[in-house]
Amino acid sequence: MTTPANDTQHRSIQLIFITNAKVLQVQVTMMLRTSLFFLLTTWCTAASPSSANYSPQPNQGKWTPLPSIPLYPRQEHTTVALSSSIYIIGGVIPFLNNETFPTVTLVQQYSIPTQTWRLVAPLPLPLNHANAVVLNNKIYVLGGLTPQNGVWNASRACFEYDPSSNVWSLIDEFPEGRQIGAAAVGVEERSGEVYLVGGLRSTDVRDVENVIEDTVDIFTSYNIHNRKWTTHPALPAPCDHAGVGLVAEKLYVLGGRAFGHDNVVDTVFSYDLQRGVWKDDLPVMPTPRGGVASGVLGEWILTVGGEGNPANGSWGVFKENQAFDTRRRKWVSLRDMDVPRHGTAGAVVGGKWYIPGGGTEEGGKPTSFFSCFEL
Repeated sequence: MTTPANDTQHRSIQLIFITNAKVLQVQVTMMLRTSLFFLLTTWCTAASPSSANYSPQPNQGKWTPLPSIPLYPRQEHTTVALSSSIYIIGGVIPFLNNETFPTVTLVQQYSIPTQTWRLVAPLPLPLNHANAVVLNNKIYVLGGLTPQNGVWNASRACFEYDPSSNVWSLIDEFPEGRQIGAAAVGVEERSGEVYLVGGLRSTDVRDVENVIEDTVDIFTSYNIHNRKWTTHPALPAPCDHAGVGLVAEKLYVLGGRAFGHDNVVDTVFSYDLQRGVWKDDLPVMPTPRGGVASGVLGEWILTVGGEGNPANGSWGVFKENQAFDTRRRKWVSLRDMDVPRHGTAGAVVGGKWYIPGGGTEEGGKPTSFFSCFEL
């Protein structure tokens, strides 16, 4: 999620979580059975911080439905904001050419002023759980998971999208062994540094009763300006599908899961970008969740939805909408999600948090539903 040009008090972060899908001429490379519990992730697309002062109160906020995603329901996609548009990138769709849950290259743009959708150039390869950010009026996709014979493997491929020409270009690939999908992603606009924390090296979905996830603790960054990769101190614990936010020189990683969609965690880690040190002494997430959508409003990091809910009637999905005050170090519960979802991502524009699609059941049930939240 990008920060509006006039938001200068905080560096913005984009969370992105990992998902990809192939587009309309979609070259389906993978198929999953309906019973497969998708590694749903909300690639936490962290919305950019706004310069406005926010002081959320319990149960505050409202949800507004928006025009549904056309063509196909989507899940495990990436969401970013560029100017006055929302882009959803890759992910999985329910069914195509006798294949279930194929990963696609589909990229769609939603215009906030006109409330209309349109297709733009597809990704060069199918990705789900892609890592994406916006910087200098361009979209950068750094890796993600791509299907290969029933296994979703992290791709080293990275791309730049220029909306003025509607063209994707190949850029420097991940260093060998550092590629990931479903990472917590943040971007520091001033320096051009994109941070990728934790995530998945692979997900083996060949046995739907025994999905194997290779969660990692690695921490890598890529500088958009000088095109250099840097290795940073590892996360205190492996984690994927976490929430993320970058506020006042600190990168926060909130919740997530490790080595399986039911193994949710409540940890909150912060990384000091200046000192290069992780801290783990922050208040834990009130509702442990993986696959959340996240966003930044001022000094607050919002986390909503997610999967791993054991409650009867929940379909394994959380409705909780909780915000972390990075300055006062406290959590506040906001108005519940209108349609509980996981495996999606959000982007903040003009104080509104846009969340398209996602999964309405644990594993996989993509939806076209689209809404926004505001305090």
